[in-house]
Amino acid sequence: MFMTLSAHTKRPAKHMVLSVCLILTFVMALAPMARAAGADDLAALLELHDQNERRLYPSTGVQRGDDRFLGSYEEDLTSVHVAERQRVNASELELLARIDPTALSGADRLSYDILQWKLDDKKRSLAPAIVRLSQLLPLNQFSGAHVAFAREMQWRSDFPFNVAGDYRKTMERMRGFSRWIDQAILNMREGARTGIVLPRIVVERMTPEVESLADNDMRRSVFAGPVRNMPAYIIEPERSQVAGEFYATAGATVVPTYRRLAAFLRNEYLPLARNSAGLNDVPDGKEFYLYLVRSQTGENLTPDAIHALDLTELARIEGDMEQVKNALGFTGSLQAFNASLRINPRFRFADQAALAAAFERVNAQAMAQIGTLFGTLPKARLEFRVLENYSAPSKAAAEYSAPSADGRRPGIVYINGYDLPARASFTIPGLALHEGVPGHHLQASLAVENTAIPAFRRLGTETAFVEGWGLYAESLGGEMGMYTDPYEKFGELSFDAWRACRLVVDTGIHWLGWSRERALEFLLTHTALSETDATAEVERYIALPAQALAYKIGQRKFLELRERAQTELGANFYIRRFHDAVLDDGAMPLTILDAKINRWIAAEKTRH
Repeated sequence: MFMTLSAHTKRPAKHMVLSVCLILTFVMALAPMARAAGADDLAALLELHDQNERRLYPSTGVQRGDDRFLGSYEEDLTSVHVAERQRVNASELELLARIDPTALSGADRLSYDILQWKLDDKKRSLAPAIVRLSQLLPLNQFSGAHVAFAREMQWRSDFPFNVAGDYRKTMERMRGFSRWIDQAILNMREGARTGIVLPRIVVERMTPEVESLADNDMRRSVFAGPVRNMPAYIIEPERSQVAGEFYATAGATVVPTYRRLAAFLRNEYLPLARNSAGLNDVPDGKEFYLYLVRSQTGENLTPDAIHALDLTELARIEGDMEQVKNALGFTGSLQAFNASLRINPRFRFADQAALAAAFERVNAQAMAQIGTLFGTLPKARLEFRVLENYSAPSKAAAEYSAPSADGRRPGIVYINGYDLPARASFTIPGLALHEGVPGHHLQASLAVENTAIPAFRRLGTETAFVEGWGLYAESLGGEMGMYTDPYEKFGELSFDAWRACRLVVDTGIHWLGWSRERALEFLLTHTALSETDATAEVERYIALPAQALAYKIGQRKFLELRERAQTELGANFYIRRFHDAVLDDGAMPLTILDAKINRWIAAEKTRH
């Protein structure tokens, strides 16, 4: 069952329902007058879909640099929102069914296919059991709203608003965030009453994050950053007035919200959290996991098939690792070699500045070689920053944030400097290629900057494409002359093994009932990851079921498509043209990418 809305959320949600009903009624009324199929109908539907997404999920617009919904925050934890999402999705599917896909040109047919997949995936996500678990388990230490909102305020500090009105809208967004957290607490209480609770380790990792953000000195907190860095052209007396209102709003809503959440997690929820790690131990958890596997990978693979695939893939990679180990003159086992690398002082950084400099150095080398493999390069800048203290202990070694569509915010690679002795220098080339160029930054920036594709595709987040590309980008390091040191090559192979291990560990945890300890032992046995990194990774798989499966599944597809194109085109295969073809339409489900590249291969044959 869903929680009853509190009084302060009823009014906005009711207005939201009426607005979308009017829009859809208008579109449905016009549809019979339009031709039965065609690009104009599709364009209208794509625009409607994009507006619905930004309205129902205001953070989507904020991430894109579209501030029309800046004064709103998500209401997706409420039953009213779910009903509205179901209504919108059903209406869009009905409108899509009126369009004949065979009448569409190549570019429009691609948009049609991607939208069809997205709407079908959303329909699956709106099944009662899936919605129930999503709403009763709304937070985690990696992508929880408490972390995302704090980072958004950091962005607003680094890239402040141009007009005073946007600060006032942000104050409304703060109030919306506070309501969201209060609803999350209500939902988690309901989950606890019905046996649907988060794993203890997730709650233990979240609690210090939240507590660190509940700073008593609000004016020094991340939430005051936007007004601390207010641009000089917002002048008095409005400047002081806006600053005072902003401080007062943050102090009266956001900071107390974090304190309420921290107290709830530590005093009420943690004693009720479960000791098991996987979704298999939650009512309807296996059904939820099956949905997530399909959604995250874009493939109809069973958890058992994925688990078996990894064991085969891992054996292949470890064979390559053995060769590098032997060439380095190490006579012990691969496991012993991995253990020796974890304690070798040669591969440690003196300080966080040295760690960041290593990323910058690899990026400069990659940029010098990138033109040999890619014809189209992004305009967006790339920055490297050390992760914030409040999130670093629970985060992965690095993560990427895409640039905003308006060009104001650059792409950012956040580097984890927590437990610095655990960060091995021989892994940095592969990690930098994955997160920066030619990995996430190149892929995401090209999509954002491509105004020829519809808005809903410019910030596409299909995980298997996005993360599969990042892992594929690591493998390009050899072609770019990046892995000149055998240890760096071993680092790339170890990272590949790590992503292969994810297929075993993630399915092991959530489908087969593995414990956290068993998963950690498997990862430490088969990779050179430090115990700090391996622990963070296992806890990530616990918190984000199935997300980690997408990396290796996606990488295998990119490698398969490249091999197919090389085989069929022979001497007429050009790597720059292939890479441009893969990336020029933004992220998409792998099945659609496969069909697209088949069409590209056929077109390439006609050019010669």
